[in-house]
Amino acid sequence: MFFGIISGLGDGLIIALLCSLLMLFRLRLGIAALVAFIVSGLFAQLLKRLFDMPRPPAVLENVHVLGHSLTSHSFPSGHATSDGVMVLLAFLIWKCGEWRSWSVATLFLFAAIGRIYGGVHFPLDVGAGLVIGIATMWLCWKGSAKLPVDVWLKSDWSWKIPALIVAIQAGVLGMGYHVQPATAQPLALVLPLASLLIMMQVWKQRSAHE
Repeated sequence: MFFGIISGLGDGLIIALLCSLLMLFRLRLGIAALVAFIVSGLFAQLLKRLFDMPRPPAVLENVHVLGHSLTSHSFPSGHATSDGVMVLLAFLIWKCGEWRSWSVATLFLFAAIGRIYGGVHFPLDVGAGLVIGIATMWLCWKGSAKLPVDVWLKSDWSWKIPALIVAIQAGVLGMGYHVQPATAQPLALVLPLASLLIMMQVWKQRSAHE
């Protein structure tokens, strides 16, 4: 049950929602994370098509699978790639010595390991995905230094646009979106509600200052 739910944290829409939420509080870092998620995901999909490696159920017998049984495009793991983005992001949000950074990073490492436990990826798939995600997040964070974030923050749209994005993503996630793996579907109920509550609180605070 633990890995069945936790491995869903690497799902694309969930990662996009978390990055968009971050934009409400740390605009530059949130943008860098969202771009890193998109770029690393596209690169991972390109490698999947290029190598077209079989998944464990296609080459091994009696594989214990969580969710749907997949057989192709194993290398690298797309979920682990997204998890890698979040692992480094945790240490960029908080200091390396803080328990929060290590706790969140460990959570997403477990999410990546869950892809192995779930029988849909080999360890090499997950390891490569984590490296791709971490490296892309680092490059995007360094590149984001050139963004005129200070200028954008002077506009009310600097938080209204991310809030709108969060609302749309939470709506899609909560209205029938199928999380991968299927065992992580409870996340599609909890995260949209939590996101909307956070967004409403931010909206209330920002509106009060206008």
